[in-house]
Order: sequence, then structure tokens, then C-alpha cells
Amino acid sequence: MVRSEKSKWNLKAYYLDTCNCNWGCPCQFMAPPTFGKCEGISAFHVKKGRYGRVPLDNLNAALIGHWPGPIHEGHGKASFYIDSRANDDQFEALSAIITGKVGGPFEIYGTTIEKMVKPRKAVISMVLNGLKSGLKIEDFAQVQLEPIKNPVTGDVHHAIIELPSGFEASRMDQASTKRLRANDGTFKFDYSQRYASFQETSWSGP
Repeated sequence: MVRSEKSKWNLKAYYLDTCNCNWGCPCQFMAPPTFGKCEGISAFHVKKGRYGRVPLDNLNAALIGHWPGPIHEGHGKASFYIDSRANDDQFEALSAIITGKVGGPFEIYGTTIEKMVKPRKAVISMVLNGLKSGLKIEDFAQVQLEPIKNPVTGDVHHAIIELPSGFEASRMDQASTKRLRANDGTFKFDYSQRYASFQETSWSGP
């Protein structure tokens, strides 16, 4: 099985990240979540990538997660979704990557999750349009981003978080959630005007 081989892998990907925190997300700085708990949806689209000899170009993967407090304190739970277009090897490869079993950024998240719903295939649609990007995981989840707007003037904020040693990305273009919804049997939430970011990044492992 691909998942047990721990082959070298690398991805160039577009990464969409959201949660229920206020804009900026204190979790990015190891601070407590805005409202005590952290829950949200993350997804990536592989622009170009391989897991060993398995090509992963143009495939999507996503997770829905919840932590009762700061992420680094653990006790999280997550469900994982892999592009329904993936063949068996691609499914195993993307499952290994997004659950953190083979290094990369999701390995850090994996150490904080104590309940994992095993990856399953789903129709994952991603609209890649910068701060207006979107995501749909069948009827299980939906995300729509929009630019952050000054609540007084209505002007668009062009905000960026730069973390040179950031494990997700070194630069994160900040957005707002016009819609952040999940209802997949494990998670149920619905937010708007909360944290979001969109970026092009590179990951590799192990």
C-alpha cells in the first residue's frame, strides 16, 4: 500500500484555510482561539505534485476539524475528504499526506487530533480565485471567501500574515468568510465574517 511506504513526496498547491476565529486568527501565533474553541475547514488543490511515482496533479483534498481549546493543546477531532477523481494509489497518497502520516504541515495537526474519521472520497469542487475562492464538499461543507472590508468605510483591506518559518505557508493572504458551513454527521457549524486565508505554497516529506 502507498500509505505504508512513506515515499518522498512534494506538492505545489493552492491552500484555503478557514476557522471560526476573528480575522487574523490568534492560533497563527499560538494564542488562544478568539471564542475559546477552534473549528473550521481547510482544503488544498494540487497544482503539481507526486508521491513517489504517483502523480497528484489537479486533485483536491480537504479536512473539517474541531479543537475544544488552543490547537497546540490537542484533543481535536477531524474528518478527511479526498477527491472522488483519485484512483486507488492517489487516494492512499493524499490520505497519508492530509492525515499527517508522512510528514509535511499536516503532521503537526495530526499530533493534536485524538479522533480521526478515516478519509473518504467525495466530490470536492474548488474555485481558485484569490480572496474570492470557494470550496464545496458535496452536501457536507461549503466555503466562500471574500475580501476583508473595513466595517466603517467599506474599503477593502489588503492584509497579509508573513511567517518566515510558518509550517503551512510563509505568506498568507487574509480574507473573510462569506460562508463557512459544515454538516457531515460529525461536525455541524455555520459562520460568516470569520478568519480565512488563501495562498500558493509548497510542501514536501518525509
